[in-house]
Amino acid sequence: MGYLVLGRRVGQTIEITTRSGDRITVMLASLGSAGKVRIGVDAPGDCTVHRGEVQQRIDNGESFAISGHDGLSDMDGPQDAAATDGH
Repeated sequence: MGYLVLGRRVGQTIEITTRSGDRITVMLASLGSAGKVRIGVDAPGDCTVHRGEVQQRIDNGESFAISGHDGLSDMDGPQDAAATDGH
């Protein structure tokens, strides 16, 4: 498997369309200190979205606490209002 590496500026998006026609939008929400970036993901309701390390734990059958953020149990902080569109 290869990777596509793209440069993006804050507010710019990457659009992914699945074979079934569903669209996933990834947006660079903000750049923080120490090289940390915040990414917004808008995906269909039947899609799960997890950080890589959380998905690995799921794949390994490990459990994790649910934080109550609309099913996005691996969010690591408060949602950035500027990075959402009300979904």
